[in-house]
Amino acid sequence: MTERSIAYGTFVIERTLPVPPARVFAAWADVKQKAKWFGAPGGDNTPKQFDFRVGGREYNEGEAGGTTFTFDVLYQDIVENERIIYTYDMTMNGARISVSLASVELRAEGSGTRLLVTEHGAYLDGLDNNEQRKEGTIALIGQLEKYLKAA
Repeated sequence: MTERSIAYGTFVIERTLPVPPARVFAAWADVKQKAKWFGAPGGDNTPKQFDFRVGGREYNEGEAGGTTFTFDVLYQDIVENERIIYTYDMTMNGARISVSLASVELRAEGSGTRLLVTEHGAYLDGLDNNEQRKEGTIALIGQLEKYLKAA
């Protein structure tokens, strides 16, 4: 029998990006742009579902090293060029590993953008933890930075 547990964690990632908030917002809001940076590097990261609006859903599934992960989002609040707030759960080979609340804040800073990503997670049954999620999110934000600099 699996021992059930919940571990909680919060992290904040801050970056200064060399493009205006509207450009950063578009990279999150446009499915074609998001597929170029969000997910596994070099893979087809087009979500199976992408409805970017309050109450809309994003759903993605991918494989890494023989393990299948899903990312199932519900958009809670969106203010164009300023913020995106969403809840999501992740599964690994069909087992739910976490449920999270995430916010993306965009603040104009000179000709660029101050990006703040905050996540509050409930990590389930020892299958994930706050440090792993933070490392994964840092990698995604790095891919976003690379995409915005190249575009």
